[in-house]
Amino acid sequence: MGFEIINTLKKEKGLTNSQIAQMSGVTLSTLDKITSGVNTNPKLDTLQAICKVLGCTLNDFVEGQSKDGLSQLEQAHIKKYRLLDPYGKEAVDGVLDVESRRCEAARKEQLEQAAEALRESREQMEAGKLMETEKIIRFRVSEYTMPLSAGVGEFADLEFPKDIELVKAPPRGTSFIAHVSGISMEPTYHDGDMVFVHATEEIPVGKIGVFLMDGKQWIKELGDEELISHNSKYKPIPMRNDIRCQGLVLGVCDESYFE
Repeated sequence: MGFEIINTLKKEKGLTNSQIAQMSGVTLSTLDKITSGVNTNPKLDTLQAICKVLGCTLNDFVEGQSKDGLSQLEQAHIKKYRLLDPYGKEAVDGVLDVESRRCEAARKEQLEQAAEALRESREQMEAGKLMETEKIIRFRVSEYTMPLSAGVGEFADLEFPKDIELVKAPPRGTSFIAHVSGISMEPTYHDGDMVFVHATEEIPVGKIGVFLMDGKQWIKELGDEELISHNSKYKPIPMRNDIRCQGLVLGVCDESYFE
């Protein structure tokens, strides 16, 4: 059978199916089916491509081989060789030596080229994986530059936010980022801090939020009917009906979000 001949020749030449596929242009899946005996009737051009790599002919795949694996053509060549005189045999041997070395060198070069192509392919794949792992996923969040007062109050003017990009995900529920101004919330929040805010009109008691009062924006902790500063120098502010909650503070947007 053809697949037995291919397996014998590739073993003699130390070739794998992958290498033969690289050198012949035959797909590895097709070659695997042929060498395993699944595909017993491969296309003629497929066999020709395999023969070119293995250094055999299509005659090697036809019936009528001798018990020692010789094709009919090879048997015919042997018969002719036996008819030659010493001079003729010497001439044929010389040609065989030269051509066998040439073919062997060509196959070695093909193997080296296939190995180099495989190495380059693997390097490209590894480089692609490295680039993929090094890609930074960016998160877009709206930023208001108008400060939230942690002091004497900052007037709430109409402002359109700008989008900034973060390199890691902000806290879940983040609606926007705002800036802190003043020291009344120290040591929890400091002057110049950027904080994540979830837009909401109600927050639980004990949580820190953004509040609109007297036309100014404040960052304070919601107490029992009062707004509390964490800096003991600042007295609590009694709650009034005109004070409105604008959001829940989720935490500080520190440098790690921009690295």
